[in-house]
Amino acid sequence: MQDKRSLTRRDFLKAMLAVPASYALPLPRIMAQNIHDGPVIEKITILRVPGEFYRPVAMNAYDPGPKGKAGSIRLIRVFLSDGTMGLGVEGYVSIGSKTISFLKNMIGINPLNVYSWEEGQIREIHPSYRLSLQDPQYSWLEGPLLDLVGKLKGKPVYQLFGKSVRDGVDCYDGTLYFADVAANRDASIIGEIAKRIKEDGYQAIKLKVGRPYKWVKGEAGVKRDIEAFIAAREAVGSNFNLMADANNGYEGHFDWAVRFLKACAPYEMYWIEEIFPESIEEYRKLNQTLLENNAYIAIAEGEDIKWMEEFAPYLKSRIYRYIQPDMRTSGFTNILHAADMAADHGVSLVPHNWMSEIGKLMSIHASKIKKNIVFVEDDRYHNFAIDASSYAFTNGQWFVSDRPGWGVDLSPHYVTFSRESGEMVID
Repeated sequence: MQDKRSLTRRDFLKAMLAVPASYALPLPRIMAQNIHDGPVIEKITILRVPGEFYRPVAMNAYDPGPKGKAGSIRLIRVFLSDGTMGLGVEGYVSIGSKTISFLKNMIGINPLNVYSWEEGQIREIHPSYRLSLQDPQYSWLEGPLLDLVGKLKGKPVYQLFGKSVRDGVDCYDGTLYFADVAANRDASIIGEIAKRIKEDGYQAIKLKVGRPYKWVKGEAGVKRDIEAFIAAREAVGSNFNLMADANNGYEGHFDWAVRFLKACAPYEMYWIEEIFPESIEEYRKLNQTLLENNAYIAIAEGEDIKWMEEFAPYLKSRIYRYIQPDMRTSGFTNILHAADMAADHGVSLVPHNWMSEIGKLMSIHASKIKKNIVFVEDDRYHNFAIDASSYAFTNGQWFVSDRPGWGVDLSPHYVTFSRESGEMVID
């Protein structure tokens, strides 16, 4: 969804941090404290590369049609003067002249100096870079920067922040969209796909609801959403986490939302995500109404929030049980900061991720750092340009190797994609 409040969010963040507006400009070259000597950034490349989901994905509440199987995303490579390469992925932003100017300003900087360190561990983003890398226009650059830092230190990214808090990382399959609508079938196909996902080894699924918004108009859509959730539950059985995501498909229909959730509550809905747009007042009313009907379901929200401090009023109001900033847009350490904010209120964080294999891997590392990052969203999307075979999936959990950085290599296909499409090179 388009963020129409970016200016307000930027002003809000500046006020929260009590920093003069002029300091919010992307001025990484002002940093004079060269604490760490060594190789510096020499070149940055950007290339759109293809990939695919493990099976065709249908539509959600607002899509114009089924998503299909194929997709593409921009990979970011950052090269140091010694040849070390850091790999990352773009966020949900446009890369225009302002962003390119920012990237040019990063040339000549040692990535180790982007962070403040304490006893050999990253404490936070260095103040000289903090506001720039809190800005969602640039924060995705942390992906390749941390890959570089991990390689320079000889450690996987999660170890740069301390000891791991868990071994395996729980995940959920997030690809169960409106297959019934796409195939012109009843809700039984949702159960069929859910059963196959469980057979693939997953122990949690997030399925899409919100059909009344567009695809099955009116109360018939509410009925179909209920049928779809029940079909999925009956297919996977008990002791299996089943979440739902409405993509704001119940906006303007509070009573329908209550009817849907009351009907699904006996079937153990783990959380309901984005049943309507972010609103403290409306979500407070929803929580109260559900409690009065003995149908409490946890609320998950926040994938459209890009400035982490904006979660503060929602956390203080104790509306959300899960917050979901987008991993590849928000920036890795910003998400760790949001997890700390959430933990202070007894709230968990589950990073949003879609059509980004690297985003999923980054989320896995974040979960190994913070106890309250309890799930990873697995979009089951493979990027043809990368090799992430050092990660292992077993019994519904992801396991990370001890390879430095993100532990990801470029595949041989990258050269072909570069030759066919042409890289943007910033040096």
